Amino acid sequence: MKHILVTTDFSEEAEAAFDYAKEQVQLIGKEKSKITLLKVIDIGIPTNNEFDYGLDVTDKMGIIERLREQALKRIKMIAQKHFTGFPIDTLVYTPSKDVDKGIVEFAETNDVDLIVMSSHGRTGMGRLFLGSIAERVIRHSPCPVMVVPARVAKKETP
Repeated sequence: MKHILVTTDFSEEAEAAFDYAKEQVQLIGKEKSKITLLKVIDIGIPTNNEFDYGLDVTDKMGIIERLREQALKRIKMIAQKHFTGFPIDTLVYTPSKDVDKGIVEFAETNDVDLIVMSSHGRTGMGRLFLGSIAERVIRHSPCPVMVVPARVAKKETP
């Protein structure tokens, strides 16, 4: 397990996966492995919708670029806060498809050995409408996936 991919959506639940990724690196040895902390930007942004008062959203690429800039700043802060002393790369990725497909695509093209991610633990209608990114990643991943349940993050929070 030389390359461990950790995903984040900047939620508190996502942070539960960080400790598990660091444990894997410690088992392998810091000099033999690296972590990539990944934020995949959801590009499901409307392109030509007119809203009340004449506001028109036509600058999809500008919106995505601003999202990327904000996400890069935030992911670097997360890396400094949670991964000091670990071999880590930070990356904001804008896939041509959905978030889950972007994670799988990144894992396939970057020789990832393990994906570590959290699950929000949605049930009922929330899961029906939003689906489960973790579930879809598991189904299509080219490598093992470690999913940390949301309840683990909630238990550890004081």
